[in-house]
Order: sequence, then C-alpha cells, then structure tokens
Amino acid sequence: MPDDPPEPDAPPEPGAPPEPDALTDVSAELHSKSVGRRAVEALVSLVALVVMFALVLPKVTGSTYHDVADQLGHLSVAKIGALAAVWVIGLFAYAGVLTAVLPGLRRVQGVVLNTATSAVSNVVPFGGAVGVGATYGISRSWGFGAPAITLAILVSGVWNVFLKLGLPVIALVLLVAAGEARSGLVIAAAVGFVALAASVLVLTLVMRSDTLASAVGRVAQRVISWGLRTLRRDDRPGIEQAVLDFRHRSSGLISHRWPRITFWMLTYSLLQFALQLLCLRFLGETTLSTVEVFAGFAFGRLLSTIPITPSGVGFADTGAVASLVAFGGDPAICTAGVLLFTGFIFLLEIPIGGVSWIIWARMRSWRRPAGSIPQPDFSASPS
Repeated sequence: MPDDPPEPDAPPEPGAPPEPDALTDVSAELHSKSVGRRAVEALVSLVALVVMFALVLPKVTGSTYHDVADQLGHLSVAKIGALAAVWVIGLFAYAGVLTAVLPGLRRVQGVVLNTATSAVSNVVPFGGAVGVGATYGISRSWGFGAPAITLAILVSGVWNVFLKLGLPVIALVLLVAAGEARSGLVIAAAVGFVALAASVLVLTLVMRSDTLASAVGRVAQRVISWGLRTLRRDDRPGIEQAVLDFRHRSSGLISHRWPRITFWMLTYSLLQFALQLLCLRFLGETTLSTVEVFAGFAFGRLLSTIPITPSGVGFADTGAVASLVAFGGDPAICTAGVLLFTGFIFLLEIPIGGVSWIIWARMRSWRRPAGSIPQPDFSASPS
C-alpha cells in the first residue's frame, strides 16, 4: 500500500521566537558546561591521546613513528587518490542512512550534514552533544521540525550501535569458518554478542506494545536512578515516558524503512572496511587474509565507542593494530595502515567539515522555515 500523503510538522505558534540556527545551537551546547568542566574534559582527552599514541601504541607494535613515516612515504599519488575516492563514496553511502531516517533530506544535504557535525564532534572532547546541537541547527534551517530531527538522531544512533556491536560477532564467525579464531577477539565478540542480543531484545520489547515499553522504561528508570544515587547526583525522572515517546515516534519509521536504513548502514560499513583493507594492501601488507583484516577493523570499530577521546581515537587505533599484529601482520605496515585509515575517517573530516559549514552558510536556497518540510504518515502498513 502506498503511504498516505505527507503532513508537515506543526508550525510554530504565532509570536513564538524564531528557532535558533546551527551556529547558535552549537554555541549553546558549548556553553552548557562550565569552563572548568570543559577544561577538565579537554585535559582528560588530551592525556588519553598522548598515552595511547606515545606509549601504548609503540609498545604494542614494537615499531616507531619513523618506521611508520617510511611506510607512508611509499604511497603514490594514484593510490592516495584511490583511497580518497573510496572515502568519498562512503560519505555518500552514510548520507543514504540520513535520507532514510529523515524523509525529505536530499543526498547532498546528507553529506553536508554528516561532515559538518562530525567535524564539530571530532574537535571537541566528549563532543557528541555539540554534534547533536549542530544537527538540530542545520536541519531546522533546512525546514525540518524538532520531532523529525529527534527521531532521525535516535534511530540512526540505534543502528550505529547495532552495527558496531555486530561487527565483532560477524568477524568471529568468519574466523571460525577459516580456522583462524583468536582468544582476544573471541572475548570481544562474546561481549558484542551479549550486548547486541540485549539491545535487540530491548528494542523488540519497546516496539511490541505500550505495556512492554512501559515495563522497559520502569526498569531503565530504576537502574539510572540507582546509578545517580551512587554518584550522588540528582535523579532524572521521566525515563518511562521517554521510552513510550520513542516507541510512538519511531515505530512507523522503523517498520517502513528498516530495510533501507540497514542497507545503507551496511554499505557504509563495508566501504569503511574496503578503505582499511586498501590502506594495508597499498602499503604492502599481503600476509594477512581479508578475514583477518576484517577482524581487526571490527575490533577497532567496537573500541571507537569509547567516549574519552573524540570517536575513540587512540583506543580504536591501538586495538585494531594489536589485532592485526596478533594475526601475524608486519607491525610497521599495520600501524601505518591503521593510522592512514584514521586520517581519512577522522582527521580529513575536520577540514572537509569546515567546507561543509561554508556550504551551509552560502546555500541560502536550501533554507526553509523550521517544520515546513512535510513528513510521511507511517501509520499505514508498509507495502
């Protein structure tokens, strides 16, 4: 059955103040914490980066950064161009995820939104909230309402978590089939499998009925309240209602668009893996099998969820290199390949994100009143 005609988000009340733009939202998030707290977070993140890159990574690999520089010096311009092409295609693939969770968003807008918000998150310690603020500001300036943006952030976030938890499980299955399983990855895969199974179960219960969603919310409320009391923090009531709100907002979108969301999320992840594989192959690493490289990639993506540093940088790199070296890879080449991969998916996003902010500022033709982009009615059964 075709979807019902789309309906716009509710327009703002007459006389209501205009919704803030992207720069205002980012500024508000940056100032939501005290200067002292931001300074402490920055210091913790910086110390973690120094420890991981200056001490832990060289200790794990036994190679020096001079060795890494020698390896990177072997790359030709053509190979760097090929790697850049794979990276760019990956950006358009993730834009497919964004267009699936935020109906009405165009693919090129998805690329701008992704790179602009990633750049903010990558330069601010514990900067996820700032990136979310940028997402709201940019999306509202293009005509999307807060309910649609909130839903898009929540659903894409859930799928990202599912993917990062599921990759080590897939890697373990492939390694077992190839007879190459390692104890360290078995532990990581077991943790990922348990977390993934629990997450899928919770999401299934929430989507099943209001009664089950309320039960999940009550359990979550008790756990969070206990944790806050232990930390001597004020309680945060309303978890049960928040879970119910998520169910009501997301059930239609998920039931209609989960195949599209999943397809583009998997495509994006496979392109990231292809980038990691090519980084190693172009540097001359041929002793590792494709399955072993995938296992190292999966372990690194799992560790990228560590919030101490932006995108888990340092932890993800060390974990990925350690896995590859354990499989028999050349330490210097593996270190160079993983750092080259990080250069594309993390460092390069910062200047490209800056360009995206300029595009956002200059493309006045994309601007719409907040809430004016119609959203589909997903109440009908999916076709």
